[in-house]
Amino acid sequence: MRQIATLNQLQDLQNSTWIYAIAVCVIAIAIAYLVSNMIAWQGGNDKSYIKRRVLWVIIGFVAGLGFWIYNDVVNVHRIVNVGFKHMYSQTNLLCLFVVLLGYFGISLLIMATLFRKAKFGSILGKQRNK
Repeated sequence: MRQIATLNQLQDLQNSTWIYAIAVCVIAIAIAYLVSNMIAWQGGNDKSYIKRRVLWVIIGFVAGLGFWIYNDVVNVHRIVNVGFKHMYSQTNLLCLFVVLLGYFGISLLIMATLFRKAKFGSILGKQRNK
């Protein structure tokens, strides 16, 4: 891996980190959608939405923290200048918040509007129409 020694290289790394943060957010939403569709409805007093909700939260935190830890372990050590490391660490922390807020915000919006009566929408605790 190449070392980051100039400001232009750091800015390129920061820009690519922002793009990867958005990509991780979208991929995590897609994984949560697929996982929620794999959990079957239960008969009678249906509590399957609780399983979906727990997995939805776990997927969100694993995606965000995994992205942050990867950048902290792999990319920060490539940066030579200590000031540049601080600048990148700040970008990494902001990207963590973008991933978490984007994941939970966008997926809640999708659940409430597009998939209200589907398995993905049942994460909100609403029962399906039989």
